[in-house]
Amino acid sequence: MKSLFTLVSLFLAGNLFFAQAQRDASKEPKAGLIVTINGKKHTVSEGETVRQNGTSVSVKIADSRSFNNGAIAFDYPSNFGFEYDEDIGYKNWMFDGNNVVIMYFEIAQSGSLDSFVSEITNRYGRQNCKVEKKSIKLGGRELFGKRINVNLMGERLRQDFYEIPMKDGKVRLLAFQDSIDTYGNPTEEGIKTINMIGKTITYKK
Repeated sequence: MKSLFTLVSLFLAGNLFFAQAQRDASKEPKAGLIVTINGKKHTVSEGETVRQNGTSVSVKIADSRSFNNGAIAFDYPSNFGFEYDEDIGYKNWMFDGNNVVIMYFEIAQSGSLDSFVSEITNRYGRQNCKVEKKSIKLGGRELFGKRINVNLMGERLRQDFYEIPMKDGKVRLLAFQDSIDTYGNPTEEGIKTINMIGKTITYKK
């Protein structure tokens, strides 16, 4: 049910340049590392090394990874899995946690939020779904979309789909799936994940 489809040294003049923007958005973003040198924390990417004589270096895995496909960028929990799917007129990135799934879709101009949501409810069975309008504020921008509340064979989950309008005419959807309890409350993982994305998300101008 969780799946919808189911340091080369960077120390220059004492400054650390955070890993270059993701070049290939179809590949999983590198895990970030927190490096502490003489009490000062720096963030570097997985696989990079720090070489500095006479210093005390400690390293730990960062709490988040950074996704950037050129249209939007955001941080997500580092323990989430990563999947990418592409077809003609369609791209989908999926980040899979214990209870939460983040999904980002880019669809050709012929698509729409309404038709996308309609297709999903048909797959679950319309009798098992309740659809309502929904909005959310992420990164200082209000996004509008729809929520699908699913109750299927005793399994309850919520899928929120938000449209991100851009000038090129493509349909871009950012979606969050979370398990919910009997009272409709989201999981703690879901709350933390959306808060992280809300604080870090940026959009192409």
